[in-house]
Amino acid sequence: MPLVFRVGNSGREPVTLQLLGRSPTADFRIFDSRGRIVWTLLRGRTMLGALRLHPLGAGETLTFRQAWNQRDDMGSLVPAGTYLIRAILLTDRPEGLASPDARVRLER
Repeated sequence: MPLVFRVGNSGREPVTLQLLGRSPTADFRIFDSRGRIVWTLLRGRTMLGALRLHPLGAGETLTFRQAWNQRDDMGSLVPAGTYLIRAILLTDRPEGLASPDARVRLER
């Protein structure tokens, strides 16, 4: 299942984001209908903790693409059901910059 997360500057002036890592990085998280995390892209990965200033000009967008194979973090195929998808841009804030949740229904 393709996942796409876009972070854009809709303003007329450039902004500078304080991001973690060498290049802009986003995490994707999948939650079940009870709000439990099923899958996390960055689980178990080591990230460079240094902050990096990243300019984003007026009208510019950062786009992150990933695929979810509909498996949980243990590698098991998830059952049919409703899942929530959230993307999080890794920033200087511990919670990052999160997207609104997107709902998807998997049929088997």
